[in-house]
Amino acid sequence: MDLDALRFASFKLLDDAIEDWSTTVSNLAELKEAADKGLRGAANKANWTGENATVSKEFIGK
Repeated sequence: MDLDALRFASFKLLDDAIEDWSTTVSNLAELKEAADKGLRGAANKANWTGENATVSKEFIGK
């Protein structure tokens, strides 16, 4: 690719892809925060007992 091809190329599709990925990252961060406050928070407050308690609590934590 020569210099003129780069200078006059349309990078709109690339810009759109970057914007989509940025939105996805932001949405994932919000989902992580909601999961930490919701299910994980409840699991950490629960009184875990029995053989499966360690496994279940660890699974929810992940």
